[in-house]
Amino acid sequence: MKPQSKPAPHRPEDQALKAVVDLQRQLFSYAQDLRDLMEQHGRLQRQYQTVLQFHARSGHNQDILVNAIRNGMDQYLVTSDQGEITYASPTTRKTLSSSGMDLRFQSILQFTHPCSVDAVSALLDKFSDPDASSAIEQRELTFFDCALIPALPFQALVFPVRTVDTIEIYWLLRPLPPAGQVALTTQPNWLALEHCPEGMVMTDAGGRILAINPAFASITGYSADEAVGQNPRMLSSGRQDPAFYRAFWAHLVDDGNWTGEFFNRRKSGQMYTDWKTVKAVRNVQGNTVAYLCAFEDITQRDSEAAELARLAHHDALTGLPNRRLLDDRMTQALALAARNASGLCLMVLDLNGFKLINDKFGHAAGDQVLKIISARMKACLRESDTVARVGGDEFVILMQSPLDDGNAQSIGSSLQQSLSAPMEIDGHEMQVGVSIGCARYPIDGADAATLLKNADAAMYGAKRFGLEFSFYDTGETARVSRDLGFDLWRALDRNEMQLVYQPQVTPDAAQRLRGCEALLRWRHPSLGEISPATFIPIAENNGAIVALGDWVLRTACAQLRYWKGHGLPELTLSVHAASLQLQDPKFPIRLRQILLECGIEASELELEISEAAATQCLQEHPLRQIALRELGVKIAVIDFGVGSSNLTQLRSLQLDRLKINRRFVQNLTESDDAQALSQCFVGIGVAMGLGVSAGGVESSEQMEVLAAQGCDLVQGYLTGRPMAADDFLQWARTR
Repeated sequence: MKPQSKPAPHRPEDQALKAVVDLQRQLFSYAQDLRDLMEQHGRLQRQYQTVLQFHARSGHNQDILVNAIRNGMDQYLVTSDQGEITYASPTTRKTLSSSGMDLRFQSILQFTHPCSVDAVSALLDKFSDPDASSAIEQRELTFFDCALIPALPFQALVFPVRTVDTIEIYWLLRPLPPAGQVALTTQPNWLALEHCPEGMVMTDAGGRILAINPAFASITGYSADEAVGQNPRMLSSGRQDPAFYRAFWAHLVDDGNWTGEFFNRRKSGQMYTDWKTVKAVRNVQGNTVAYLCAFEDITQRDSEAAELARLAHHDALTGLPNRRLLDDRMTQALALAARNASGLCLMVLDLNGFKLINDKFGHAAGDQVLKIISARMKACLRESDTVARVGGDEFVILMQSPLDDGNAQSIGSSLQQSLSAPMEIDGHEMQVGVSIGCARYPIDGADAATLLKNADAAMYGAKRFGLEFSFYDTGETARVSRDLGFDLWRALDRNEMQLVYQPQVTPDAAQRLRGCEALLRWRHPSLGEISPATFIPIAENNGAIVALGDWVLRTACAQLRYWKGHGLPELTLSVHAASLQLQDPKFPIRLRQILLECGIEASELELEISEAAATQCLQEHPLRQIALRELGVKIAVIDFGVGSSNLTQLRSLQLDRLKINRRFVQNLTESDDAQALSQCFVGIGVAMGLGVSAGGVESSEQMEVLAAQGCDLVQGYLTGRPMAADDFLQWARTR
């Protein structure tokens, strides 16, 4: 008889590991439930939303069919190209896992009946190829419930959705009736089309309409009786020539998928524009058996977007291009300069003495000064040059043709002479000075952001040294940047970094504490305090920002835990997340680990992300965005109003908060234009169901304006300067 083996000794680390695993499973379960609730919320929002209907189409050919599936399909799975399940609809979860097992992160092959394993594997292999057709593949597939193991036959439509760096595969499932397979073309309501807010139409292989949904009838005016049996050509407006349709069909036949814009005509004769996705449905032999089309009417959005574009690209007071239009023209000018191996010049101008005019003669007089200054600048320059107003009394000039330093300085002198000349307004003689900073492509920067930053630095250098005109000092700045970049990599090891915390309070008389922002500071051993405006761009350029960002997150979260243990009320901790951090695929994993180690709830952390990083990184890496959302952290877009994102992009990011750039706050009490912009930003946030905060609040007048507009949080020197952790705790206890 074999002796009984002794049980393995109980180890505390095993128990701790089990607790972490159990907690993770519970978090995943909650995240799945939250996603279901968010989908339901999205359906209601689409039905009742009358505000912000002007959002533009996505820049990467938004697949309308995916939206329709999410809104109207009961049974479907989403997997990676390797077969890992990333989402399962509630009905599918019940069908394939009656035991309640979480399907996510499992392989679809784990639930596939042996008779269909080869077919599912073949589809995964096919769609993992980025060059493979995007057509819908129609198959009979059999799955089973892991708990009960009965065979579950389905008729499946399977297709890939490709983004810049990911491939998602959608598996649309319809249980086969007991009698056996029924051909797809005899089941026009296969996708429960009636539940979709998008217009949908299914045709046979010859283009004859088999079925439409109510949204199709509502958009086009044609009922099912009038449309079924007809060809979609019945909607043609004639605005798109035969060459367009030949290209459309060539692409659809070749790739099995087409997304784009059609100009059509309703039954009433009225023209309309729709954005649609058309997919071919192919059987196992590779023959096209049907076409499936989903579309949305964007006519009103286009009209409103055109008007908004006009308003959004020009300054309301002076009529000059604003920052957004300047960014567009800089992008075009840089591309042309790079292609022609030529140069361009960027000047930043700031008026001296303008605030005194506003204070002494009033804002109306100040507005007249700005109009006169704008007209004088345009008169000094050529038609090919761009003059933009980017702040209260700050202007930028873009000169696209190559200029040597002598010509640039000569233009600067002409501007000085013209802008400094006296002007008469309402019987009063007024005069302003101007400081000009100049940066040149390519010697002072190879991209728009760097050129603008360096021209701005040159302008402040001119102010500092009492000059009227200053070039950017490339050599000295480059040397300092290299030295600081090297020192940054060692700063954490040398304990040179520290965090300070700035309160975020309600903009009312009580100024109730609601949160704080963690701000990074660097005390260099030989140079002393170095401004974040200096070292953060260097860290972003040399990659040190990733290590610094993780340190900030871990240190700030640990500090929040300490504060909670010492009686501080519930707070939201705001921490900036850099673009490079978001691009790192392991960032959500590290963030989850930091939260677990520090023992704080994900909902207590708010990641502040620049508008550019939010619209670029998160949209280019949608799975990373989903991981952050499912983790439970809040996401805020900072510097709102400065970037170039559109409302469609912002809505797709599922944000929690917008933070108005301090540039607009600084001019609130001096500029009606700034107040109008601030009110617009707050209105957008409120309409999107987001919190709205503002930074850089330095006066009670600014706070009163923001409170009246509906801003719910403010931050700035008025309500509390950045403080060391112990000082913040003591300050908070006195609130």
